[in-house]
Amino acid sequence: MYSVTRIKRRTWTIGARLTFWGAGLTLAVSTLLCVILYAGMFFSLRREIDTFLEGEVYEFMLTVNAHPDDDAALERAIREELSTRARKDLSFQLFDAAGRLVASSEPNAALAGLGVPRPEAPERMGYFRFATFQPPNDPVPVRTCSLHTKTLTGREVTAQAAYRMDQMVVSLSMLQRTCLLALAVAVVLALLAGRLLATRCLQPIQGVAAAAERIRAGTLGQRIPLTGTGDELDRLAGTLNNMLERIDHYVRQVQRFTADASHELRTPLAALRGSAEVALSRERSAEELREVLEQTIEHYNRLQRIAEDLLLLARADAGENILHRERLLLNDAVADVVDLYGPLAEDRKLELRLHVGEAIWIDADGGRLKQLVGNLLDNAIKYTPPCGQITVELKTRNGLAEIVVADTGIGIPPEDLPRVFDRFYRVDRSRASQHSGGAGLGLSICRSIAEAHGGGIETQSSPGSGTRFVVALPLTSAPA
Repeated sequence: MYSVTRIKRRTWTIGARLTFWGAGLTLAVSTLLCVILYAGMFFSLRREIDTFLEGEVYEFMLTVNAHPDDDAALERAIREELSTRARKDLSFQLFDAAGRLVASSEPNAALAGLGVPRPEAPERMGYFRFATFQPPNDPVPVRTCSLHTKTLTGREVTAQAAYRMDQMVVSLSMLQRTCLLALAVAVVLALLAGRLLATRCLQPIQGVAAAAERIRAGTLGQRIPLTGTGDELDRLAGTLNNMLERIDHYVRQVQRFTADASHELRTPLAALRGSAEVALSRERSAEELREVLEQTIEHYNRLQRIAEDLLLLARADAGENILHRERLLLNDAVADVVDLYGPLAEDRKLELRLHVGEAIWIDADGGRLKQLVGNLLDNAIKYTPPCGQITVELKTRNGLAEIVVADTGIGIPPEDLPRVFDRFYRVDRSRASQHSGGAGLGLSICRSIAEAHGGGIETQSSPGSGTRFVVALPLTSAPA
């Protein structure tokens, strides 16, 4: 079973299919050429025979006119004329108007009596009529040429010349054997040439396959070498390299995400373990145990937030719908979030302003949008020093609704700006830890929510000058 499967698999490789298709096409074209050549030679030889028979009929009529009323003399004359012919492949026959045989060059030969003409209509007189017959005991066909005419004495007769086509059969048989031999040679040469061409053409593909085979999870940085020809194989290799680039990026992202998630989860878990160990190290009063439990609940809350954020990002990455859309007034949703964070901003001695113009209606998930704006305001409050300002602005531009959150905070260094939306990425972790206990998922969630709505988010910042986030969302018409 293994050997049969192996043979079948080896037979129907791309190289084998190319070879067989090439050989089959060569055989078909060669066969067509041989058929055309055979048909051309057949009709050419038969036309030569017909021309020859026309001339013989004219000569026969000269002999008939030389013996207008003596059929016996006519028969002796044509027999005497054909006796000098080395090959016995030609005969003459003369029929009267009723189709009866009047004279024949060989009355007892196989060529005699073939193709007895039917009486012709008067308008057909003077025209040649050709026919091919197969003698009963002879494999070689006979070609006849008949002429319905009148003799010099006005006698209505049909003169017929019959030719045995043995030479034509021999020539066609030789051509047929030659064509069969040529077809066999053509098929063999086509198989050899097809195999050679297929091997040479598929050799670059084998190189691509070998290079791709060497790439493993730990060597995703390797790439398939290009030949520089710019052909289809180079484009295939380039496409594979682009795919490997994306896979490498995603794998590194997953690895970094897993490492950062482990790091973030390890901190509250270690704190929970430490709290439990401290509580069990000696006898504690009820007040001390209560304090330990309160700290434990805070750590549990942090673990829960991280788990919920990770679940949201995982669902977004998997292409699941994380939204429950409804038509809503964006002004009201943003105003609710600003009102919610107003006391916190006031407690930090920050000025929080909301600038709203015309009513903006969109199809969106109100809860997710509030989460997005809340994350942006939370970041702005954490990283803006006292007496600073935070501005939230709603406007429309180019068919999009824009939510702009700007602050006068510490800003983001240029080298960190491209990565602010990466998961678990925090600018200056030591400094960030002084402002928040976040896991670095807030901005990643903002981007996922914006993209799930068909929009996007951008940021502009410079150290010491504050940060500006712009969220763009598709607009919908206002309800009637």
